[in-house]
Formats: sequence, structure tokens, C-alpha cells
Amino acid sequence: MKEESSGLGQKLKNLSHNLPRLKELALQDPYEVYSNLPMEVAIYDLQGNYNFVNNRYIVDEKISRSLIGKSDEEFARLLGISTDSLQKRKQNFQRTLQENKVIQFTEKLYFPGKNQTLYYKRIFQPLYSSRNNQEIVAVCLYGNSLTSIIQAQKELKYLVYHDKLTGFANRDAFFERLDQMIVESDRDQGMNAILLCDIDNFKIVNEAVGQKVADFCLKEVANRILSSIRKSDLIFRIGGDDFAVILRNLNHEYDASRVAEKIIKDVSSPYSIMENTINYLTMSIGIVLFPRDGQDRDVLIQRVSFALKNAKKTNRNDFQFFSEDLTEKSVKRLEMEKNLRSVVQDNGYDKQFEILYQPIVEKKSDRQYTIIGCEALLRWHNSDLGTVSPDIFIPIAEESDLICQLGDWVLYKAIKDFKAMTERVKKPLHLSLNLSAKQMKSPDIVHKIEKIIKNTQVQPSDLHLELTETSLLDEGLQVIRNLEDIEKLGLKIAIDDFGVGFASLKYLQKFPVSIIKIDRSFIKHINLSNEHKKLVESIILLGKNLNKDIIAEGVESLEHLYVLYTQKCYKYQGYLFSKPVTLQELENLVSGEYHFQTLMSSMANSSRFQPEHHH
Repeated sequence: MKEESSGLGQKLKNLSHNLPRLKELALQDPYEVYSNLPMEVAIYDLQGNYNFVNNRYIVDEKISRSLIGKSDEEFARLLGISTDSLQKRKQNFQRTLQENKVIQFTEKLYFPGKNQTLYYKRIFQPLYSSRNNQEIVAVCLYGNSLTSIIQAQKELKYLVYHDKLTGFANRDAFFERLDQMIVESDRDQGMNAILLCDIDNFKIVNEAVGQKVADFCLKEVANRILSSIRKSDLIFRIGGDDFAVILRNLNHEYDASRVAEKIIKDVSSPYSIMENTINYLTMSIGIVLFPRDGQDRDVLIQRVSFALKNAKKTNRNDFQFFSEDLTEKSVKRLEMEKNLRSVVQDNGYDKQFEILYQPIVEKKSDRQYTIIGCEALLRWHNSDLGTVSPDIFIPIAEESDLICQLGDWVLYKAIKDFKAMTERVKKPLHLSLNLSAKQMKSPDIVHKIEKIIKNTQVQPSDLHLELTETSLLDEGLQVIRNLEDIEKLGLKIAIDDFGVGFASLKYLQKFPVSIIKIDRSFIKHINLSNEHKKLVESIILLGKNLNKDIIAEGVESLEHLYVLYTQKCYKYQGYLFSKPVTLQELENLVSGEYHFQTLMSSMANSSRFQPEHHH
């Protein structure tokens, strides 16, 4: 079989619509009709034997001739395919005959001799008699390979979820496992512990023996932690010298302290690496128990971090369980929630909140960079709290059920101001707006957006709604209906921070997503780390295969821009072009009155940014 990396989708859909025109010709002259179709085609008789195969289905003409009149069992034998792989095809063939309708399915074919699995998108289509359009006389199988997309998915998943240095699962995998543990808590009544482990003053190792030895030391630390826990427990490297451990199904909290003691003892033992002796490492550990200390991922992370901080304060090379006495942060959080609730209840958004806009830029040609849109970003300036980071107040707004009211104000204000600005500059631009998980679940969000569009007279196609993967975790009917209705209004849907959680690929296939925004954490080291470079390249390839628009976030240097450009990513957002600015400043940038055009001109004149044309 010939493998192709075409993403089948629309081609099959269009073909299935045209099949009525082909059905009468199909059996009269199948070679003429099907031989040159840009996909694999096979025609079966009603007993499931082959009448015809084209050269995309089987390249070897000798094999294809010997297959005529034979069943899929012979097909499997000739090509070395496991017959079990064809059970799904056999079932769908029977369904096509029994239900008299088109059947679509995904097929996985396993080749034992090569230890290889290939993936295909398939369609079974009944073919009818020219004399009686209800009489099925044959069945046609169409299809093409999905293998390149599936392989890209697997490679991307590994890169996203694994730490390159140690080979252990990473921070993203840790967060996903916590979410899974929380979801499963209703079924699993056991006690679990989360250990946050930090090497005390590891920078001393770097300074004393150098980066190479320090990296070997980190790997040895990881292996010592692994040897201190059971096979059923999980270890993650979540930062430079930070590790997390999940201990599962404990009988008593003493079990967690016993493991923590063993980890500290093992990690503190001397190391001999490349003729260097390291005997001054210590480790501090914070511990939370689940579900006792919280049943929300962010709460658990906050509390275990606080326990770790306290362990470092009191006596390094020790561990500390979380207790309510440690929750000074919770007092500050309540103060923030109180202030936030007061703003919402008094409708005082304009007094404390400010919407800034960060330009999104496209390289239109070798010498032209153009602002094509902007993302609306919210800032909170409070007289008592000062300027509060959105990373802090947005989660508080979500947890306290204030996010929908705050979000409604942002939607209306940003769209109204954006519409007025675009009328003044008279240039085509789009506005990206962030929607939270709770907004997406709201049954009236579509009506609110529709009302804003009507009141402001903005073009729906100028609006892009950005959703994080968290927003899409709830795949309930309301979320799906909202997304479909929003798309029908003419707005475009973007997945923000793409790649942070690997469920992204599923969402690209399941939901009407048009745009991928590559997370800034992957761009940050793209010019320094081959791992990040390969990861971003995989995301771009995946996006192009699925016909998605791609925007790179966090572009902060010419080096970032150059690597992205060579990887054929042409849309960017980041401080290299502009920090988030006021509406007036954005208008000036779009009009070319500030430094932006000069910066772009210098990049356009650089020989590094003049490879081949991409249009």
C-alpha cells in the first residue's frame, strides 16, 4: 500500500457528495473512473471479494491482479498484515450492506514482520444497479493515510511530556496526572501524597564543577529518587532542580514521611561523577495529602509549594507537611477576592481595569511586516493591592464565579473600542479575545456575543476567540454547541498556549478550531535548545497538515524570529514587535507613527530574513 501524508478530510467529503454521479459508471468502467483518483480505491462484490483496486491502494500491479476475486484475508497475506487489523473493516462492510449508507471509520493496520502500524481514514460507499437505484451491486472503499499526522502526534506528545535531560515525565505531565487523579477521586477512595522536592542551593554545584557535571548529577539525583519509591508511584522533573513525586494509595501519612526521609537520605549521600566528588547536596521536601489538603489542582500546588518553602525556612534537608497554619497566602487571596467582588458589584470596571492590546504581526513578503491584529489583555490597578498580575487575579475571578461578569465587560469594551479604532485607521485588522472555561460553559455566551456584534456593527470575521485547553476539557454538549454557534456567527476560534497539554490535537479534530497559538514557553529557548526547536517545528508541521493558521507567541528577539521564519511560521506576537499598549498607542503603531516600521524595516533589510517567498 502506498502511504500518503494527505489529511484526507475535505477530499473525502467532497468525493462522497459526487458519488451519485459515479455510481452507474463504477462497474461499467471502474478503471476509467477510479484509477486516477488522488486516494486509495478498492471495489468489493457483495461477498467481500475484490473486483478492482487502483494503483494507490496497491502499487505492485502483479499483486493487484492476483487479488481480484480474493477476500481481505488474501490481501492481508500478500502484504503481511495482521488479519486482526481488518476486523473493523469487515464489520463496517457488513454495516454498509445492512444499513445501505456511507460508513466512515479510522483503520489501524499492523504489519508484524516490520513491527509497524499504519493509520488510515476510510469510507465505505454502496454502489447501485443502473436499473434499480435501491439495489446494491458492489461496495467501494476509499481512503488515505493518516500515519504522518499520527506519528507527528506521538512525537509531539513525547516532547511535550518528557524532560530531555532525565527522560522522566515533566511538569506538563505532572499537571495532567494531578487532574486525572482529581477526576478519579470519586472511584479511588485511597489517600495519595504529593511531594515537591527541591535540591538546596544546586547552583553551587554548577559553580564548583561546571554545567556538564551538574547535568550528570541531576540525572543521578533523579535516579536516586526513583529508587526510593515504589513501582506504582510516579516521578516528574518539573523544573531546573525541582522534582515532584506522587505516592499512590497510602495507608497512613506516616508512609509519606518515611518515603521523604529515604529520598533525603539517598540524595544527600556523596556522588562521584567524572572524577569529581560531590558530598554537599541536600534536599528539602514539601508534602500535601490528597484529598485531605485540597481537591483542586491549583490549591494543591499552592499548598505543597508553601510546605516546601517552610521546609527550606526552618531546617534545610528536611520535609514539611502542609497545615492550615501555613496559609498566610490564603489571607491575601481573600483580600483580593473581596476587592474584585466590590469592583464587579459596583460596576466600577473603568476605574480599576485597563485593557491593553498587543499587536500580532505577519511577514507579508521579504520586505514587509504588517500588523494584522491584536490581542486584548486585561490589567488590574487597585489602590490597596497595587497592580495585580492577571496570572493571580484571573484564577481568583474564576474560582469565585466573577469571571463571567468581568469577561462580559471586557468583550463589550474591547470590541467597541476596537471597532472605533479600525474605522479611524481604515486598515484590515482582527481582535483576539480570551474566553475562560466558565464563559465557554455559559448557555448565553453566544447570545451575548451576537448582541455585542449587533450593537457595535463590528464584522464577526474580525473577531478571534482564544481558548486554552482547560476551557475545552469539559466536552459537554453546551461547550460543543457554543463553539459551533460561535463559528456560525462568523468568528474564528483559536487554541491559546498550544502544546502545554497534549489533548490539543484531539481538540483540533473535535472542535471548529482555525488558529493555533504556539505557547511562549516553547519559543523562549527555541534558538538555544534543539528540543524546543524540534517541538515548535512539529507543531508548525501539524498545523499545516491540518490547514490551521499558526501564530507564535512570546517572540522577543531576532533569533526567535529567524528560527520561526526558517520553519515557515510567518505570524508573530511578542515584545520584539511591541509590548501590550493602549488603544491610542496601537492606533499610532498601525498608522506607522512610532518605531515599529523602523524596526520592521531593519529586519526586512537583514539578509537572514530574505529566503524564499512563501506565497
